[in-house]
Amino acid sequence: MVTAAPSPVGCDTNPKQHVRPLVTRVCIIDDDEFFGRLLASLLSGPDVETAVARDMAQAEAMLAEYDFDVVFLDVRLPDGSGLDLAPKIKELPSTPELIIMTGLGDPDGAELAIRNGAWDYIQKTGSPEGLQLSFKRALEFRRNKQSAQPVERRGIVGESPRILECIRQMSTAARSSANVLILGETGTGKEIFARAVHANSPRRNKNYVVVDCASLQEALVGSDLFGHRKGAFTGAVSDKAGVLQRADCGTLFLDEISELSLELQKSFLRLLETRTYRPVGDTRELRLDFRLVCASNRSLADMVAAGTFREDLFYRIRASVLQLPPLRELPEDIPAIAAHHLERICRDSRLGQKTLSCDLKGFLKEYAWPGNVRELIHMLEAMVASAPDEEMLLPAHLPQELRIQMLRARVGRASQTPGPGAPAPEAGELTSWNEYKKHEQERIELAYVDGLVNESRGELRRALEISGLSPSRLYGLLSKHGRSLSQGGGGKGRHHKSGSGPENA
Repeated sequence: MVTAAPSPVGCDTNPKQHVRPLVTRVCIIDDDEFFGRLLASLLSGPDVETAVARDMAQAEAMLAEYDFDVVFLDVRLPDGSGLDLAPKIKELPSTPELIIMTGLGDPDGAELAIRNGAWDYIQKTGSPEGLQLSFKRALEFRRNKQSAQPVERRGIVGESPRILECIRQMSTAARSSANVLILGETGTGKEIFARAVHANSPRRNKNYVVVDCASLQEALVGSDLFGHRKGAFTGAVSDKAGVLQRADCGTLFLDEISELSLELQKSFLRLLETRTYRPVGDTRELRLDFRLVCASNRSLADMVAAGTFREDLFYRIRASVLQLPPLRELPEDIPAIAAHHLERICRDSRLGQKTLSCDLKGFLKEYAWPGNVRELIHMLEAMVASAPDEEMLLPAHLPQELRIQMLRARVGRASQTPGPGAPAPEAGELTSWNEYKKHEQERIELAYVDGLVNESRGELRRALEISGLSPSRLYGLLSKHGRSLSQGGGGKGRHHKSGSGPENA
């Protein structure tokens, strides 16, 4: 009996719970039911799933269908020697680490196991701590080996811990054959990660086929996806290959799979279970070999609970899960992401390369970005269009509504900043002295400039008299903080701009 997938020991079967990230999958091949369950319990954890096979036949079927990170293999099995499975295990696409087990110490068997590529050779009579230690070391070795392998980013930008962890998970998932589910808000780069999965997979030289589930038309979806034979319906004047046929031997990406109707969900579930499909008007079942990657900006677990997404399909597509963070949670990566897309926009527009001012970078890091990277790209396109001849983009080049939002947020934060005599920041909040001094100086500058604009009623001449600053110094402060003053008295007349380019304040 196989106590394994689709719901291995320790596997979450409650669709109402949040989808977990990538987990470590362990296959235990042993005919001793008691020891198999004991080892599974020793290895179990929140990020570990175990499956047990009792003989070679069951093990081969399990290994062919599911990807594993570590395999524990008993030497003596009812239908043969476990060592005969070792070469097949090492040739699997997921290249699991192999740990050979035996009830009796056998020096010759140990040598044979190592020569067959086993990570370790252990006795089942050893201590529980010894079994766990062998597993942990094999897993650490595997992760170090994977992290050392080159990764094709395909446009993924960022060096923050969150992004680097997403890249690591993507790379791990890509090298297996498991279905991948990518979750994240709209505009977080799910399709970029899907392409990276394909680019880092063994199928990288085959087709990458995208299906936008939100745009599928129910009446034509059968023909579009599965193809049709001549005469299958009115207008079918010749045979037509469907989208799925183009994905054979490659990767199929279902974008926004949450938009599929229940009927189409049923069709895809059958496709995943049988790996066969039938073109419209055909009587033959055609086989299909593809890697499935899905993306959704909605919680599929919540949809399962509401009855709008099939639970069996949900478990089929979530073998590996990538949860992408929204842009607002990556402030340290925003300047690099913006610079990357700005370079492309300028190149596509056949303009000279532009840079982002330090002040603008500060604005971008402070904004919440409800539309994520997609909104950032649209904002950069608007700025380039409004300042085609400028070499450096400033806060003054921001679209007016966006600039107002950013300024409101900045003023709101400034009003909440503790003034003189306020308690010192806690130890956990302290940065370097230079960073702290720079932050406080900018806060004080902004508060003074806002007070000066109010006190002078927006008049440049009066602001110069009150501040005692030179015109160039005052201009620099106004430009830095996105403020402006009028040249004439009473706030009338020509305006003194706070930066080159259009004045939107």
